[in-house]
Amino acid sequence: MLVLIGLYYFSFTWVVQKVENDAKEYAKGNPEREKAYLDSVADQPVYPVFGHTYQFCKSKELALGLDLKGGMNVTMQVSLRELVRSLANNNPDPAFNQALTKAEEAQKTSQKDYITLFVEEYEKAAPSGKLAAIFSTQDNQANLKFNASNAQVKAYLQDQANAAVKQAYTVLNTRIDQFGVAQPNIQLQQGTNRILIELPGVKDPERVRHLLQGSAKLEFYKTFDNTEIHSVLNNVDRLLAAKLKTATPADTAKAATTAAANDTTKKGDNSLLGKIEKNAKDSAGKNSQLKNNNANPLFSILVPSVYQSAQGMQ
Repeated sequence: MLVLIGLYYFSFTWVVQKVENDAKEYAKGNPEREKAYLDSVADQPVYPVFGHTYQFCKSKELALGLDLKGGMNVTMQVSLRELVRSLANNNPDPAFNQALTKAEEAQKTSQKDYITLFVEEYEKAAPSGKLAAIFSTQDNQANLKFNASNAQVKAYLQDQANAAVKQAYTVLNTRIDQFGVAQPNIQLQQGTNRILIELPGVKDPERVRHLLQGSAKLEFYKTFDNTEIHSVLNNVDRLLAAKLKTATPADTAKAATTAAANDTTKKGDNSLLGKIEKNAKDSAGKNSQLKNNNANPLFSILVPSVYQSAQGMQ
């Protein structure tokens, strides 16, 4: 009975390998065609008798490590130096910046964590220095008092560092899940700021490297509500209208009519009267539009989005 159960679970691997071999034969060395083939059969029944789909079988196949399947092994390290610098609001203190650099150098040959090394280096550079004077910023006041001891500051920095490493671990997990690697192994090395990643069967290491190393950027732009900016736009519109009044609309209309008449003389005499009437109507429409544009030169090309709220027009 145990043998039958074992064969059943092994069978998922055999079915997956058969489908993937068919994909390779179809693709003939083209990775995009191979991926497209596998995507097309993802929801198709490929398991005889039971009718399991390829996607289901793929989730049940035997997990093969890097030694059997090949792939990519990556060790990533979270830059705690930048975290510590940002927590200090980029403080220019010489002893602080010297400790940042020396702690990073010492970490290459030491088993201690970065925060411990940083505090040790700072106390060497400034024996009577107080870390609270550097880290008790306006953003940190709720968690760090201005008279906190160096030991309390160290504990605070270690909490922030652990949170940053866990956040990086979560982000990497999410990115790898989106990449679609089968049975990835992601380990957070406790007591360090390193994350070990094993990706079996990876065929595009450059894409994975870009995926793991890429940094997301969140940008903020200052905007205004219509109630704040509409009065300014309205004043600009009036100033432009006043400036355009110095022009001669009659001359503009005359030029437009003359141009229209010149166009009609280039055609045959049989349609001359009809074209003059048509051009006269077109000129009247253009003149009306021109007057409207001159009255509201800005709002004729810029239409702010407005809506009615409980407080009025927005």
